[in-house]
Amino acid sequence: MLALLVEGVFHWGFSVRIVTESAGAQYYPYPPPSTLIGALAYGVSSVLELPECRLSNRGKRAGLVSSAAFLYSSVPWATFALSDGVSAAKRAAAVGYSDFIRAFRLLYQRGARHTWEQRDMWYGVNAHGKVYACGAGFKAIYLIDEEGLSDLGLTERELLAAAHSIVRIGARESLVSVISAEATKDLEVLAGANAKGPFETEFYFPSRLAEEVENAETIHLPKLDARLWEFRPESPVALHEHEEFYAPSSYGFVLKPGKIVVRELAEEGVLVNMKFGSGRIEKIVAPIEVVKQ
Repeated sequence: MLALLVEGVFHWGFSVRIVTESAGAQYYPYPPPSTLIGALAYGVSSVLELPECRLSNRGKRAGLVSSAAFLYSSVPWATFALSDGVSAAKRAAAVGYSDFIRAFRLLYQRGARHTWEQRDMWYGVNAHGKVYACGAGFKAIYLIDEEGLSDLGLTERELLAAAHSIVRIGARESLVSVISAEATKDLEVLAGANAKGPFETEFYFPSRLAEEVENAETIHLPKLDARLWEFRPESPVALHEHEEFYAPSSYGFVLKPGKIVVRELAEEGVLVNMKFGSGRIEKIVAPIEVVKQ
């Protein structure tokens, strides 16, 4: 297993709408792991010159799926943090908001409206959830299965090229500039008594992975599931398939960089220490099932 660290800057912010909502969808305060994998999948598709959507014949999931569904088998985990240490970043703060937009509403209307004569009814006005983070720096870490990477036909050099090819995190308008990307195999995985706290991490993680934390608040993000990237899933992703995460404590309604203090991990969690060639050391908490012992 190797770790990929991607650092970049948001141009205006990002929009990742809650998957269980439709027209007037609210936003996730941080890009979920599934969104991060989707962002990298776009870069991988660009490097390998493959389409963003492909046909899958994987059992029950046969049909048209996003390229992220293929990448997920090789990238079992991803996490995110706002960062004030990224070069070229003007700041590291984010504020959630909802803007009114002109939205295409025909998808939610009965068949009688699907005619040219009814075109004036095709559009409507609704709230659109966004997180404004103009010029804010961020960091994303991916845990990657090396064997799966080989199955995708990617070398480590091409993986770094794919990371540099990330152009958005979230909706297509959620533009980013990637400042740096580096990979490492120098990973130390600690669980149980070997991961005694306290230790600090800047990156969010599921609350079920820790018994005791400080300087953290809870948010809800979707569980990682291949159905998130299917166009017509047999059973749609439901509200109860979201999961509680710990993120650094915010300052009122403003999200800023911070460090979660983990005093004790749960049996399901592991501490992953990563040392990169640049000398950077990063720590994340990850589910034990995604890390090969």
